[in-house]
Amino acid sequence: MSAKRSAAVVLAVHLLLSLGLTGVAHADDPVDAGPVQQTPLGPITAMDKDLLVKVRLAGLWEMPMGEEAQTRAASQRVKEVGAQLASDHAFLDQRVLRLADQMGVELPDEPNADQQSWMAEMRSATGAAFDDSFANRLRAAHGSIFPVIAQVRAMTRNEAIRQFAQVGNNIVLKHMTLLESTNLVTAEVGLAKPVAAGAAPDAASANPVRAAQVVPTGGPNMMTVLLICAVGAAVTIGLLRVLRPKGSVK
Repeated sequence: MSAKRSAAVVLAVHLLLSLGLTGVAHADDPVDAGPVQQTPLGPITAMDKDLLVKVRLAGLWEMPMGEEAQTRAASQRVKEVGAQLASDHAFLDQRVLRLADQMGVELPDEPNADQQSWMAEMRSATGAAFDDSFANRLRAAHGSIFPVIAQVRAMTRNEAIRQFAQVGNNIVLKHMTLLESTNLVTAEVGLAKPVAAGAAPDAASANPVRAAQVVPTGGPNMMTVLLICAVGAAVTIGLLRVLRPKGSVK
């Protein structure tokens, strides 16, 4: 191979690698789960403990609101969904309290400020207004914790936490489906990032379809992929022409 042809090959490979690596250099970087703490049930991280806290907090407001749906809701479906959510969270609450006690993890005894604001909003309403608030606030909250549970399930090294996360993952997915079955969940509130009652979701949260199109800076976007494909095709054709033996049939 001549020096000219060698240079062409090196240049093409360099160009493809430069494009291909753009935006993906950190895609496989591990997520820091926090310092490890030894417990009678094995090691746990800050991420593991955060899951226990979040599940406890969810139960502290979803159980009472599910029960209150029996008297405040207008829709029979909302009443049924509320009863199921209250029952499932009572089950989860028993498990999280037991796990936290065995692992020495401190849990909250009351809902956080945002959750208290949602409870106040629902308690100020009855009938259709309650139904709408219940379905959307709870769907947003479940959508927020769902990826947290999945990440812990994938990363934890503690078998007890993994089993708990698996159960929690199944229940949260079930609850999102139940809440959506009320036909009251809207993109602007129920599918958006949870916000305090009375506050408006930000622009990205209010438009989940558009937000889903935003690609994190750590990974490649569609334009990069298309550009790589186009350049790759052009370089391949060019190399075939350069490296084609003289006298070959055109």
